[in-house]
Amino acid sequence: MSVLFNKGLSFALLPILTHYLSKEDYGILSLIMAIATISSIYVGFSPSTFIITRFSRYGKVKIAEYMSQVFIIIGLSYFVVLFTLLVSENILLPSSLENKNFILVTISFYALGSVLFNLIDTIFQTENNALKFAILQTIQSIGAVGLTLLSVVVLHANWQGKFYSELLILGGIAIYVFFYIKNNNYITISFDLKKIKEVFFFLFPLSFNVLGLYILGTLDRIFISNIVSLEAAGIYAVAISMAFMVNIVNDSILKAIRPYFNKYLEENTNDSKAKAIKITYLYSFICIFVLAVFLLLLPDIFHLMIDSKFNAALIYIPFLAIALSFEGLRKIISLFYIYYGKVKLLALFTVSAAIFNTILNYFLISSHGINGAVESIVVTFMILYFSMLLYIKNIIYFKGKNGE
Repeated sequence: MSVLFNKGLSFALLPILTHYLSKEDYGILSLIMAIATISSIYVGFSPSTFIITRFSRYGKVKIAEYMSQVFIIIGLSYFVVLFTLLVSENILLPSSLENKNFILVTISFYALGSVLFNLIDTIFQTENNALKFAILQTIQSIGAVGLTLLSVVVLHANWQGKFYSELLILGGIAIYVFFYIKNNNYITISFDLKKIKEVFFFLFPLSFNVLGLYILGTLDRIFISNIVSLEAAGIYAVAISMAFMVNIVNDSILKAIRPYFNKYLEENTNDSKAKAIKITYLYSFICIFVLAVFLLLLPDIFHLMIDSKFNAALIYIPFLAIALSFEGLRKIISLFYIYYGKVKLLALFTVSAAIFNTILNYFLISSHGINGAVESIVVTFMILYFSMLLYIKNIIYFKGKNGE
Protein backbone atom coordinates (compact mmCIF):
# COMPACT_ATOMS: atom_id res chain seq x y z
CA MET A 1 0.00 0.00 0.00
CA SER A 2 2.88 2.39 0.74
CA VAL A 3 4.21 1.89 -2.79
CA LEU A 4 0.80 2.70 -4.25
CA PHE A 5 0.44 5.78 -2.06
CA ASN A 6 3.85 7.18 -2.85
CA LYS A 7 3.73 6.44 -6.55
CA GLY A 8 0.28 8.01 -6.52
CA LEU A 9 1.87 11.24 -5.33
CA SER A 10 3.91 11.34 -8.52
CA PHE A 11 0.75 10.90 -10.59
CA ALA A 12 -0.86 13.70 -8.61
CA LEU A 13 1.73 15.96 -10.23
CA LEU A 14 0.51 15.20 -13.74
CA PRO A 15 -2.25 17.86 -13.78
CA ILE A 16 0.29 20.47 -12.63
CA LEU A 17 3.13 19.39 -14.92
CA THR A 18 0.93 19.17 -18.00
CA HIS A 19 -0.42 22.64 -17.21
CA TYR A 20 2.90 24.40 -16.53
CA LEU A 21 5.17 22.52 -18.93
CA SER A 22 4.98 22.84 -22.69
CA LYS A 23 4.89 19.75 -24.87
CA GLU A 24 8.54 20.42 -25.75
CA ASP A 25 9.54 20.72 -22.08
CA TYR A 26 7.77 17.44 -21.37
CA GLY A 27 9.63 15.89 -24.29
CA ILE A 28 13.01 17.05 -22.98
CA LEU A 29 12.22 15.76 -19.49
CA SER A 30 11.15 12.41 -20.94
CA LEU A 31 14.34 12.15 -23.01
CA ILE A 32 16.61 12.93 -20.04
CA MET A 33 14.81 10.48 -17.77
CA ALA A 34 15.11 7.79 -20.46
CA ILE A 35 18.89 8.28 -20.59
CA ALA A 36 19.10 8.26 -16.77
CA THR A 37 17.09 5.05 -16.62
CA ILE A 38 19.36 3.23 -19.06
CA SER A 39 22.48 4.61 -17.31
CA SER A 40 21.32 3.25 -13.94
CA ILE A 41 21.57 -0.31 -15.27
CA TYR A 42 25.34 -0.21 -15.59
CA VAL A 43 26.06 1.73 -12.42
CA GLY A 44 26.67 -1.35 -10.28
CA PHE A 45 24.73 -3.64 -12.65
CA SER A 46 21.59 -3.50 -10.46
CA PRO A 47 23.24 -4.82 -7.24
CA SER A 48 19.92 -4.97 -5.39
CA THR A 49 19.10 -8.08 -7.45
CA PHE A 50 22.10 -9.92 -5.95
CA ILE A 51 21.15 -8.87 -2.42
CA ILE A 52 17.51 -9.94 -2.56
CA THR A 53 18.25 -13.18 -4.44
CA ARG A 54 21.10 -14.29 -2.16
CA PHE A 55 19.90 -12.97 1.21
CA SER A 56 17.74 -15.99 2.07
CA ARG A 57 20.66 -18.29 1.21
CA TYR A 58 23.58 -16.40 2.79
CA GLY A 59 22.00 -14.47 5.67
CA LYS A 60 22.91 -11.01 6.94
CA VAL A 61 26.42 -11.81 8.20
CA LYS A 62 27.64 -13.26 4.93
CA ILE A 63 25.86 -10.62 2.83
CA ALA A 64 27.82 -8.01 4.82
CA GLU A 65 31.01 -9.59 3.49
CA TYR A 66 29.78 -8.97 -0.06
CA MET A 67 28.66 -5.37 0.49
CA SER A 68 32.16 -3.85 0.18
CA GLN A 69 32.60 -5.67 -3.10
CA VAL A 70 29.23 -4.35 -4.27
CA PHE A 71 30.33 -0.77 -3.56
CA ILE A 72 33.63 -1.30 -5.37
CA ILE A 73 31.71 -2.45 -8.44
CA ILE A 74 29.32 0.50 -8.14
CA GLY A 75 32.21 2.99 -7.95
CA LEU A 76 34.18 1.62 -10.88
CA SER A 77 31.14 1.18 -13.11
CA TYR A 78 29.95 4.73 -12.33
CA PHE A 79 33.03 6.28 -13.92
CA VAL A 80 32.71 4.03 -16.97
CA VAL A 81 29.08 5.12 -17.39
CA LEU A 82 30.00 8.80 -16.95
CA PHE A 83 32.74 8.55 -19.60
CA THR A 84 30.37 6.79 -22.01
CA LEU A 85 27.72 9.48 -21.57
CA LEU A 86 30.17 12.32 -22.18
CA VAL A 87 31.61 10.86 -25.37
CA SER A 88 28.09 10.14 -26.68
CA GLU A 89 26.56 13.55 -26.01
CA ASN A 90 25.84 14.40 -29.65
CA ILE A 91 24.07 11.08 -30.16
CA LEU A 92 22.01 11.20 -26.98
CA LEU A 93 20.95 14.85 -26.82
CA PRO A 94 19.55 17.07 -29.60
CA SER A 95 21.66 20.02 -30.75
CA SER A 96 19.06 22.50 -29.47
CA LEU A 97 19.93 21.69 -25.83
CA GLU A 98 22.59 23.82 -24.15
CA ASN A 99 25.12 22.72 -21.49
CA LYS A 100 25.10 19.12 -22.66
CA ASN A 101 28.10 18.10 -20.55
CA PHE A 102 26.52 19.44 -17.37
CA ILE A 103 23.22 17.69 -18.13
CA LEU A 104 24.99 14.36 -18.71
CA VAL A 105 27.01 14.66 -15.48
CA THR A 106 23.80 15.28 -13.53
CA ILE A 107 22.20 12.33 -15.31
CA SER A 108 25.06 10.13 -14.06
CA PHE A 109 24.45 11.39 -10.49
CA TYR A 110 20.75 10.63 -10.89
CA ALA A 111 21.56 7.09 -12.02
CA LEU A 112 23.90 6.58 -9.04
CA GLY A 113 21.27 7.89 -6.62
CA SER A 114 18.66 5.57 -8.11
CA VAL A 115 20.92 2.55 -7.60
CA LEU A 116 21.57 3.42 -3.95
CA PHE A 117 17.87 4.07 -3.35
CA ASN A 118 17.00 0.63 -4.77
CA LEU A 119 19.74 -0.91 -2.61
CA ILE A 120 18.33 0.39 0.68
CA ASP A 121 14.81 -0.35 -0.56
CA THR A 122 15.87 -3.97 -1.08
CA ILE A 123 17.51 -4.20 2.36
CA PHE A 124 14.23 -3.11 3.97
CA GLN A 125 12.42 -5.78 1.95
CA THR A 126 14.80 -8.51 3.15
CA GLU A 127 14.24 -7.32 6.74
CA ASN A 128 10.47 -7.51 6.16
CA ASN A 129 10.45 -4.06 7.71
CA ALA A 130 7.31 -2.54 6.26
CA LEU A 131 7.51 0.59 8.44
CA LYS A 132 11.02 1.62 7.35
CA PHE A 133 10.13 0.76 3.77
CA ALA A 134 7.02 2.96 3.90
CA ILE A 135 8.80 5.86 5.61
CA LEU A 136 11.63 5.89 3.06
CA GLN A 137 9.23 5.74 0.14
CA THR A 138 7.14 8.54 1.63
CA ILE A 139 10.11 10.82 2.32
CA GLN A 140 11.38 10.30 -1.22
CA SER A 141 7.97 10.96 -2.80
CA ILE A 142 6.84 13.89 -0.66
CA GLY A 143 10.27 15.52 -0.88
CA ALA A 144 10.40 15.22 -4.67
CA VAL A 145 6.80 16.41 -5.08
CA GLY A 146 7.29 19.37 -2.73
CA LEU A 147 10.49 20.56 -4.41
CA THR A 148 8.95 20.06 -7.85
CA LEU A 149 5.95 22.21 -6.97
CA LEU A 150 8.25 24.93 -5.65
CA SER A 151 10.52 24.79 -8.70
CA VAL A 152 7.91 24.47 -11.44
CA VAL A 153 4.99 26.51 -10.08
CA VAL A 154 6.73 29.21 -8.05
CA LEU A 155 10.15 29.51 -9.68
CA HIS A 156 8.99 28.57 -13.21
CA ALA A 157 11.98 26.27 -13.68
CA ASN A 158 10.28 24.21 -16.44
CA TRP A 159 11.69 20.71 -16.98
CA GLN A 160 14.79 21.52 -14.90
CA GLY A 161 12.62 21.99 -11.82
CA LYS A 162 11.25 18.44 -11.99
CA PHE A 163 14.54 16.73 -12.80
CA TYR A 164 16.79 18.56 -10.35
CA SER A 165 14.24 18.30 -7.53
CA GLU A 166 14.29 14.51 -7.79
CA LEU A 167 18.09 14.54 -8.06
CA LEU A 168 18.43 16.53 -4.83
CA ILE A 169 16.19 14.13 -2.91
CA LEU A 170 18.10 11.11 -4.26
CA GLY A 171 21.35 12.73 -3.12
CA GLY A 172 20.03 13.04 0.42
CA ILE A 173 18.89 9.41 0.41
CA ALA A 174 22.31 8.29 -0.88
CA ILE A 175 23.97 9.82 2.19
CA TYR A 176 21.44 8.04 4.42
CA VAL A 177 22.20 4.72 2.69
CA PHE A 178 25.87 4.79 3.72
CA PHE A 179 25.04 5.60 7.34
CA TYR A 180 22.33 2.91 7.57
CA ILE A 181 24.47 0.17 6.06
CA LYS A 182 27.40 1.00 8.34
CA ASN A 183 25.41 1.45 11.56
CA ASN A 184 23.35 -1.72 11.04
CA ASN A 185 26.30 -3.99 10.25
CA TYR A 186 25.42 -4.57 6.61
CA ILE A 187 29.02 -4.09 5.52
CA THR A 188 32.34 -5.63 6.43
CA ILE A 189 35.14 -3.48 5.00
CA SER A 190 37.28 -5.73 2.83
CA PHE A 191 38.58 -6.38 -0.64
CA ASP A 192 37.90 -9.89 -1.87
CA LEU A 193 38.57 -10.49 -5.55
CA LYS A 194 36.80 -13.85 -5.47
CA LYS A 195 33.61 -12.27 -4.13
CA ILE A 196 33.89 -9.39 -6.61
CA LYS A 197 34.01 -11.94 -9.41
CA GLU A 198 31.03 -13.81 -7.97
CA VAL A 199 28.92 -10.65 -7.75
CA PHE A 200 30.06 -9.39 -11.15
CA PHE A 201 29.43 -12.65 -13.02
CA PHE A 202 26.02 -12.96 -11.37
CA LEU A 203 24.97 -9.40 -12.22
CA PHE A 204 26.69 -8.72 -15.54
CA PRO A 205 24.75 -11.29 -17.62
CA LEU A 206 21.58 -10.23 -15.81
CA SER A 207 22.30 -6.60 -16.70
CA PHE A 208 21.69 -7.46 -20.34
CA ASN A 209 18.25 -8.66 -19.32
CA VAL A 210 17.64 -5.38 -17.50
CA LEU A 211 19.15 -3.39 -20.37
CA GLY A 212 16.86 -5.15 -22.81
CA LEU A 213 13.84 -4.30 -20.67
CA TYR A 214 14.90 -0.69 -20.21
CA ILE A 215 15.53 -0.31 -23.92
CA LEU A 216 12.02 -1.62 -24.47
CA GLY A 217 10.68 1.00 -22.07
CA THR A 218 12.79 4.03 -23.00
CA LEU A 219 14.35 3.86 -26.45
CA ASP A 220 11.04 4.75 -28.10
CA ARG A 221 11.21 8.21 -26.50
CA ILE A 222 14.73 8.76 -27.83
CA PHE A 223 13.61 7.74 -31.33
CA ILE A 224 10.52 9.95 -31.21
CA SER A 225 12.58 12.92 -30.00
CA ASN A 226 15.05 12.59 -32.86
CA ILE A 227 12.85 11.27 -35.69
CA VAL A 228 9.57 13.12 -35.06
CA SER A 229 9.91 16.03 -32.59
CA LEU A 230 10.31 16.90 -28.92
CA GLU A 231 6.62 17.88 -28.85
CA ALA A 232 5.63 14.41 -30.07
CA ALA A 233 7.92 12.93 -27.41
CA GLY A 234 6.04 15.03 -24.84
CA ILE A 235 2.66 13.66 -25.96
CA TYR A 236 4.00 10.10 -25.90
CA ALA A 237 5.55 10.68 -22.46
CA VAL A 238 2.17 11.71 -21.04
CA ALA A 239 0.56 8.61 -22.57
CA ILE A 240 3.17 6.23 -21.16
CA SER A 241 3.02 7.99 -17.77
CA MET A 242 -0.72 7.35 -17.55
CA ALA A 243 -0.31 3.74 -18.69
CA PHE A 244 2.29 3.24 -15.96
CA MET A 245 -0.52 3.32 -13.41
CA VAL A 246 -1.00 -0.33 -14.32
CA ASN A 247 2.71 -1.02 -13.91
CA ILE A 248 2.86 0.64 -10.48
CA VAL A 249 0.04 -1.45 -9.06
CA ASN A 250 1.57 -4.65 -10.45
CA ASP A 251 5.06 -3.81 -9.17
CA SER A 252 3.81 -2.98 -5.68
CA ILE A 253 2.13 -6.37 -5.47
CA LEU A 254 5.20 -8.14 -6.83
CA LYS A 255 7.47 -6.44 -4.28
CA ALA A 256 5.21 -7.61 -1.47
CA ILE A 257 5.13 -11.25 -2.56
CA ARG A 258 8.73 -11.65 -3.80
CA PRO A 259 10.32 -12.53 -0.41
CA TYR A 260 7.73 -15.32 0.06
CA PHE A 261 8.19 -16.44 -3.54
CA ASN A 262 11.96 -16.76 -3.05
CA LYS A 263 11.44 -18.53 0.29
CA TYR A 264 9.23 -21.20 -1.30
CA LEU A 265 11.75 -21.82 -4.07
CA GLU A 266 14.59 -21.99 -1.52
CA GLU A 267 12.76 -24.75 0.39
CA ASN A 268 13.03 -26.81 -2.82
CA THR A 269 10.21 -29.28 -2.16
CA ASN A 270 7.33 -30.21 -4.41
CA ASP A 271 4.88 -28.51 -2.04
CA SER A 272 6.92 -25.31 -1.83
CA LYS A 273 7.37 -25.15 -5.62
CA ALA A 274 3.62 -25.66 -6.02
CA LYS A 275 3.05 -22.72 -3.66
CA ALA A 276 5.37 -20.55 -5.78
CA ILE A 277 3.40 -21.51 -8.88
CA LYS A 278 0.09 -20.72 -7.13
CA ILE A 279 1.49 -17.26 -6.31
CA THR A 280 2.30 -16.87 -10.01
CA TYR A 281 -1.27 -17.73 -11.03
CA LEU A 282 -2.75 -15.38 -8.44
CA TYR A 283 -0.47 -12.51 -9.43
CA SER A 284 -1.26 -13.06 -13.14
CA PHE A 285 -4.99 -12.91 -12.45
CA ILE A 286 -4.52 -9.68 -10.51
CA CYS A 287 -2.59 -8.14 -13.44
CA ILE A 288 -5.48 -8.85 -15.79
CA PHE A 289 -8.03 -7.51 -13.30
CA VAL A 290 -6.02 -4.30 -12.78
CA LEU A 291 -5.88 -3.75 -16.56
CA ALA A 292 -9.65 -4.18 -16.92
CA VAL A 293 -10.41 -1.70 -14.14
CA PHE A 294 -7.89 0.80 -15.53
CA LEU A 295 -9.38 0.70 -19.04
CA LEU A 296 -12.87 1.15 -17.62
CA LEU A 297 -11.91 4.25 -15.63
CA LEU A 298 -9.36 5.70 -18.06
CA PRO A 299 -11.44 8.38 -19.87
CA ASP A 300 -12.60 9.98 -16.63
CA ILE A 301 -9.15 9.77 -15.02
CA PHE A 302 -7.45 11.26 -18.07
CA HIS A 303 -9.69 14.31 -18.41
CA LEU A 304 -9.48 14.90 -14.67
CA MET A 305 -5.68 14.80 -14.55
CA ILE A 306 -4.28 15.95 -17.90
CA ASP A 307 -4.30 19.41 -19.45
CA SER A 308 -6.29 19.61 -22.68
CA LYS A 309 -3.22 20.42 -24.78
CA PHE A 310 -2.18 16.78 -24.29
CA ASN A 311 -5.56 15.27 -25.37
CA ALA A 312 -3.86 13.57 -28.32
CA ALA A 313 -2.22 11.20 -25.81
CA LEU A 314 -5.51 9.55 -24.80
CA ILE A 315 -5.81 7.34 -27.88
CA TYR A 316 -2.44 5.66 -27.18
CA ILE A 317 -2.92 4.87 -23.49
CA PRO A 318 -5.09 1.69 -23.70
CA PHE A 319 -2.60 -0.01 -26.03
CA LEU A 320 0.36 1.02 -23.86
CA ALA A 321 -1.47 -0.30 -20.78
CA ILE A 322 -1.96 -3.66 -22.52
CA ALA A 323 1.75 -3.76 -23.35
CA LEU A 324 2.72 -2.97 -19.75
CA SER A 325 0.33 -5.65 -18.49
CA PHE A 326 2.18 -8.22 -20.59
CA GLU A 327 5.37 -6.90 -18.99
CA GLY A 328 3.82 -7.33 -15.54
CA LEU A 329 2.91 -10.94 -16.36
CA ARG A 330 6.46 -11.52 -17.62
CA LYS A 331 8.12 -10.18 -14.47
CA ILE A 332 6.97 -12.97 -12.17
CA ILE A 333 7.91 -15.57 -14.80
CA SER A 334 11.41 -14.05 -14.89
CA LEU A 335 11.84 -14.71 -11.14
CA PHE A 336 12.03 -18.44 -11.89
CA TYR A 337 14.79 -17.79 -14.44
CA ILE A 338 16.72 -15.64 -11.96
CA TYR A 339 16.39 -18.04 -9.03
CA TYR A 340 17.44 -21.11 -11.00
CA GLY A 341 20.47 -19.31 -12.43
CA LYS A 342 19.14 -19.01 -15.99
CA VAL A 343 20.25 -15.39 -16.22
CA LYS A 344 22.03 -15.87 -19.56
CA LEU A 345 18.90 -17.39 -21.06
CA LEU A 346 16.83 -14.58 -19.57
CA ALA A 347 19.24 -12.06 -21.06
CA LEU A 348 18.98 -13.80 -24.44
CA PHE A 349 15.19 -13.44 -24.40
CA THR A 350 15.18 -9.79 -23.41
CA VAL A 351 18.12 -8.64 -25.52
CA SER A 352 16.59 -10.36 -28.55
CA ALA A 353 13.32 -8.59 -27.79
CA ALA A 354 15.16 -5.28 -27.41
CA ILE A 355 16.91 -5.68 -30.76
CA PHE A 356 13.62 -6.63 -32.40
CA ASN A 357 11.91 -3.65 -30.76
CA THR A 358 14.69 -1.27 -31.79
CA ILE A 359 14.35 -2.29 -35.43
CA LEU A 360 10.54 -2.03 -35.25
CA ASN A 361 10.78 1.38 -33.59
CA TYR A 362 13.10 2.79 -36.21
CA PHE A 363 10.99 1.74 -39.18
CA LEU A 364 7.53 2.14 -37.66
CA ILE A 365 8.21 5.51 -36.01
CA SER A 366 9.75 6.76 -39.26
CA SER A 367 6.59 5.82 -41.14
CA HIS A 368 3.81 6.06 -38.51
CA GLY A 369 5.14 8.50 -35.90
CA ILE A 370 3.86 7.90 -32.36
CA ASN A 371 1.57 5.11 -33.62
CA GLY A 372 4.69 3.22 -34.67
CA ALA A 373 6.12 3.34 -31.16
CA VAL A 374 2.84 2.02 -29.71
CA GLU A 375 2.63 -0.78 -32.26
CA SER A 376 6.24 -1.77 -31.55
CA ILE A 377 5.90 -1.98 -27.77
CA VAL A 378 2.65 -3.99 -27.83
CA VAL A 379 3.95 -6.58 -30.30
CA THR A 380 7.33 -6.91 -28.56
CA PHE A 381 6.05 -7.33 -24.99
CA MET A 382 3.45 -9.84 -26.12
CA ILE A 383 6.01 -11.98 -27.97
CA LEU A 384 8.49 -11.76 -25.08
CA TYR A 385 5.96 -12.91 -22.49
CA PHE A 386 4.68 -15.90 -24.44
CA SER A 387 8.20 -16.98 -25.42
CA MET A 388 9.33 -17.04 -21.78
CA LEU A 389 6.11 -18.70 -20.65
CA LEU A 390 6.48 -21.54 -23.14
CA TYR A 391 10.04 -22.28 -21.98
CA ILE A 392 9.32 -22.18 -18.23
CA LYS A 393 8.52 -25.91 -18.08
CA ASN A 394 12.18 -26.61 -18.85
CA ILE A 395 13.28 -24.70 -15.73
CA ILE A 396 11.03 -25.93 -12.91
CA TYR A 397 11.63 -29.56 -11.99
CA PHE A 398 9.51 -31.51 -9.57
CA LYS A 399 10.99 -34.41 -7.62
CA GLY A 400 9.46 -37.86 -7.95
CA LYS A 401 7.95 -39.75 -5.05
CA ASN A 402 11.36 -41.12 -4.12
CA GLY A 403 12.88 -37.64 -4.13
CA GLU A 404 14.60 -38.15 -7.48
